[in-house]
Amino acid sequence: MKRLVLLVALLSSSLHAKDLGVIAPTFPIAEIDMLDWIQQRLMTYEQTGEMDNMKTQFQEQVKKSVQRPPPVAGITTTTRPTTFTVDPTLTLASDIKDDKGRVLFKKGLKINPFDASTWPNGQQLPHFTLSKQLVFLDGDDPQQLQWAKTYQAKVAKAIPTQTIKWILINGEPETVFKVLHQRIYFDQRGDITRKLTVKHVPTVAKQVNTHWQLQEFDVSHEKDTPLSQ
Repeated sequence: MKRLVLLVALLSSSLHAKDLGVIAPTFPIAEIDMLDWIQQRLMTYEQTGEMDNMKTQFQEQVKKSVQRPPPVAGITTTTRPTTFTVDPTLTLASDIKDDKGRVLFKKGLKINPFDASTWPNGQQLPHFTLSKQLVFLDGDDPQQLQWAKTYQAKVAKAIPTQTIKWILINGEPETVFKVLHQRIYFDQRGDITRKLTVKHVPTVAKQVNTHWQLQEFDVSHEKDTPLSQ
């Protein structure tokens, strides 16, 4: 009986914990929905007029990136120009299959865009000749623009049927257009110059038989004066 009374006393004492008070400020647990937070921020921007400022800044950035794209790094002028060839042959990295899983073209197949005999079922096609030549320029270099005008006139006189595709690696296409009066392209991210291994400008790339021929030019003798537009 004494043991029972002792056990009841121990249990009752453990059921009555003491109030030790508040140690630190307490806050209710709440989770902020991220979409609600973003919406609240946008409403605040609209009310303060900051949203209009952000739109204007974004539009200006886009406009500037179009007018002057980021330059292609690592390409310079040269006083020791060279001429070299590049093989445009492509090699399939994997099998090409139809919708039923049948292999149409096997991995490792080599295709030369300038050689129709390497195309699938292209043995009977005529010889392919590119009607354009690519000219890579730095649009901020007055000497290169002076050279470009001379080269443009030379090609027009010697090969009237061949056109030039002007490709900038730096500068503003609109400014160069006012000088050459032809459509101007820009090698954004350097994809074309990297594939053709262009290291110096100006460089002319054109088809010779089944390869690209790249010819560099020295423009150090050209007049270093701004061209009239």
